[in-house]
Amino acid sequence: MQHTRVQKSPKTDKVYVLFYEDDSAFSNFHPAKFEAETVKKLVNSEKFQEEETLKWNCSEQYFMYHKALLVNDQNAAKFIHDSRYPMPMKMAGRKLNMTRNDIDKWSEKSREVMYQACLAKFSQNLELRKLLFRTKDMILVEASGNDAIWGIGIWKEDPRAQNEDSWHGTNWLGIILDKIREELWDRQEFKNERKEIEKENVETRIMFLEALKNIENNKN
Repeated sequence: MQHTRVQKSPKTDKVYVLFYEDDSAFSNFHPAKFEAETVKKLVNSEKFQEEETLKWNCSEQYFMYHKALLVNDQNAAKFIHDSRYPMPMKMAGRKLNMTRNDIDKWSEKSREVMYQACLAKFSQNLELRKLLFRTKDMILVEASGNDAIWGIGIWKEDPRAQNEDSWHGTNWLGIILDKIREELWDRQEFKNERKEIEKENVETRIMFLEALKNIENNKN
């Protein structure tokens, strides 16, 4: 199954980068080693007064770690940080004992946690960042039929995914990735990468986006 599809809307001419499977660099399940400071105080200021810089193996790990800390489940947080694979991390996050107030608080804080995770992921991994840059002037879309919050509630194979009016979800992850792309694109330190991408035609950029799998990450 194609992990990333690039589709142009016949109505608006907007170009959508539809992704879901972990083979896609834009998925939170995609392997990506990075270091990032925690945001413990953001999710639970009553319990945590200090931050620490830790190593992570994917953005899902950073995200679910903080979800566990929001409810002060230290055992779940340790399990998530010790895990090698994203699915156990996700399942641990789903099994957390959360009150209605906890759920509301996580809904309020989670986008900032996701932003910090993805910012570190793409700023510290060259090949992943270049793939993100190749989506310049395109719209990133988590085309998951199972997720109407971080995704659009429609699978990427569905023709309706090309029409924002037909989406069943809010695409929070895609919006965050678009924001991070623009932020990194403007950083002086990435000027040479930006120039490299600007030399590529659209067809070349689409080829890279759709064909590359499991990009080897920089090892720290």
